[in-house]
Amino acid sequence: MFSKKLLGVIVIAIIVLAVGGYYAYQQYFAPKPELIIYHYYTAGGEREAIDVYFKYFKERYPDIVVRENEVPGGAARDIRVVVMSRLEAGNPPDIFLDLAGANLKRYVDAGYLAPVDDVWEETDLIEHVPKLLAKMCYFYGHYYGVPANNVHRENLLFYNKHIFDELGVKPPTTPEELLEVCRIIKEKKPNVYPIVMSTKDYWHVAFFFDPLIYYYGGKTMDERTEYYLNFFTGRVDLTKPEEAEPLRKALEFVKVLIENGYLVPSNAWTWDETCALIAEGKAAMGMYGDWALGYFLARGLKCDVDFHAVPLPGGDYEVYLIGVDAFVMPEGCPHPDVAKLWLKLISEPQIAYEFAIKKGSIAARDDAPAEYPDSIRRENIRFLKEHPELVIPHGTFMLAPPAFLEDFCKAIISFFDHKDVSKAVSDIVALMEKHKVREFSEWFWKE
Repeated sequence: MFSKKLLGVIVIAIIVLAVGGYYAYQQYFAPKPELIIYHYYTAGGEREAIDVYFKYFKERYPDIVVRENEVPGGAARDIRVVVMSRLEAGNPPDIFLDLAGANLKRYVDAGYLAPVDDVWEETDLIEHVPKLLAKMCYFYGHYYGVPANNVHRENLLFYNKHIFDELGVKPPTTPEELLEVCRIIKEKKPNVYPIVMSTKDYWHVAFFFDPLIYYYGGKTMDERTEYYLNFFTGRVDLTKPEEAEPLRKALEFVKVLIENGYLVPSNAWTWDETCALIAEGKAAMGMYGDWALGYFLARGLKCDVDFHAVPLPGGDYEVYLIGVDAFVMPEGCPHPDVAKLWLKLISEPQIAYEFAIKKGSIAARDDAPAEYPDSIRRENIRFLKEHPELVIPHGTFMLAPPAFLEDFCKAIISFFDHKDVSKAVSDIVALMEKHKVREFSEWFWKE
């Protein structure tokens, strides 16, 4: 018979082995918590920005395995195909990135997103982000996305400063001034493209064309704002000549640029490749959001020395077309608690600021640091604070149905070839009806 002493030793040994085995299992074999995330921040500046979030997340939660899935393609074009296939198959990721506003509404209407009101409350986002930005994440009484903490200005004309300085031209603030600058560049530097545009990234067209809709929309600020918002929410009757006139003027202006070789659109370039042409002095100008700033800085170029950017339209016609990406949490995602850790982390003021520094944008939170190293963002943040009435959503991206964005841009691209203004207007009328733009965009006009 075993002695009581020996039996006690055996029992203790069994307990030690069991506990040790448990901890060994937990450390080496047990499934670790994961974050399955999809995003499209892959270009210069964007990649460096998203790495800020990953760095902080991994430092704070070292035991969580991050499953990062990159889907190249700006404006969330390609990621939607990938993510939607997972959502439809009932296999959602924990987090994915898309544009706020109309794009989020599509997922909400389909029942694919979980509300994240608690994240907004716990991080004080409600108190510290612009009301317009919050509206872009709010549907049917709930918040369904968290801003990626980039308040983008999406009507900026970037230009090669060396070319402008050499020719002695000032950056334009109106389409008429832009036309004159193009004429000088074409005459003095015939081997330099005056304005470049990617049609491979079809959405790039909207960054040039949408501001023209605003500019030609009326004689006063209120008239221009009203027309612009009504246009991209389907409330303009384009079958009436007087209401279609601003659209016709915008198309006529583009026609002049195309016919004179001032605007050079190409399916051979992505948006960042057009930036490269400007950086290398092969092109003089291009229209982008301020995320292009992140690209130029990532290349080692210096703002105010190698390049600069001005709002177009600017001067007496200045407007701030705002765009914002949002991270969202799908309904039924495998790791909702981990997903919320991500959403809360990216909402912290200091982390949001460090992200914005790399991204080329300004942080969404008003309690984040506001010391930006370049004059472009310093001017953007000043205008944002001093003129909130002139901060409006970027129409094709934030207001109209997502499918309309693609068809609208492709209609403009077709116009580059056929140059028939009346046909282009008719095509856009048909697209407004096809995508039920007015019906879809009613959400914007509701409190």
